[in-house]
Amino acid sequence: MNGARHRFALGLTCFFMICLTVVYPFLLYTPNAFVTRWREWYIETAMGTMTHQWLATWFIPHDMIEEVMVKRYLLNQKQEGAESAWGDSGNHTVTASTPKERFYQTFSELDRDSFEQFLQDNPEYIANGYDHIDIDLIGEADKRDYHTGITTKQGDTVLAVNAEYGILIAEVVGEDALGMEYAGKLALCKQPERVIVGTCEGLFEYGSYVSDMTRAYDAILGINASGFADYEGNGTGGLPYGFLKSEGRELQSAVGDGWKIIGFDENDHLQVGAFSDTSNLRDAVEFHPALIINGENLVAGTGLNEEQPRTAIGQAEDGTVIMLVVDGRQFHSFGISIERCGEIMESYGAYQASMLDGGSSSVMVYDGREITSPTTLSQNPEGRYLPDAFLVK
Repeated sequence: MNGARHRFALGLTCFFMICLTVVYPFLLYTPNAFVTRWREWYIETAMGTMTHQWLATWFIPHDMIEEVMVKRYLLNQKQEGAESAWGDSGNHTVTASTPKERFYQTFSELDRDSFEQFLQDNPEYIANGYDHIDIDLIGEADKRDYHTGITTKQGDTVLAVNAEYGILIAEVVGEDALGMEYAGKLALCKQPERVIVGTCEGLFEYGSYVSDMTRAYDAILGINASGFADYEGNGTGGLPYGFLKSEGRELQSAVGDGWKIIGFDENDHLQVGAFSDTSNLRDAVEFHPALIINGENLVAGTGLNEEQPRTAIGQAEDGTVIMLVVDGRQFHSFGISIERCGEIMESYGAYQASMLDGGSSSVMVYDGREITSPTTLSQNPEGRYLPDAFLVK
């Protein structure tokens, strides 16, 4: 018996020695592109945390870490001083004379042929006219091999269209830099005046689920917004980090230090920047980095490939608010990089856009239910307790 244990211990020791002398140097120094991307992802992920940077610093040479982190430095350099300025750009009035043409002018991202074919096959959705179309196939699309047949001009599958509230929801899927799949939801909100920042019931003390905040504000759509204080992983989600203004009331001042204030002004324009004067903002939070400022993609070509659950918000020149939530750390979706978030926002015409809090906080709620899959240790479908959310009332 003792001999068997001894042989097992010896074999285990030999295994670790092989890993230490062969596998570890290979993973650390190989120029293989696939391994290099994964190594950089590991460094970015560890160094992007407040408490787990040792996962990189204990095992990776300092110069190798610095080589990866210089990309983040260059990203921050591009962010410095970037600030929204709409100028003559802004919301455009729908001018079409018939309900049908008004519908397609409003939802200009829809592939018209695929939508008309869907209505032909499902005439019940057009029974009350184009002004009252309300399609919600998100639950059906969760079933295997189901496809609505409707797409956007960008090629994404459309899952929901609500003409009354001016909302279109599409599924976004693809592969990111590591060749891993991602999946999420993108919501287009055609009535920016409806978009506000809602806060949790126990603000500064304890947080709420985004689904609770949508119910409290009688909202049809919501996504997470601010980060929050989470000291040693024991935060209750009620203490937002950074600037917070809700329906005209400033509730907390900005932290600055490279972070951006992100919110809507009295003209329903999304403003992103390190503003010293926030009196013109009606609803805003603070996070970073900015993705697109005044039509310029600030994260393109950064080479950062840290793939995580992500949430972002943007606005096109016609006023359309773009909300993006991508699942991560799960079998169906590994996550997505900040650079890819910028590409998706750009493909939908974002003129201004910024990241919001991500990770376990990322969630989208529509019509009272979570339509993305938050990643939490408890696997709670409602996600985490959070301080605030961008809501469509």
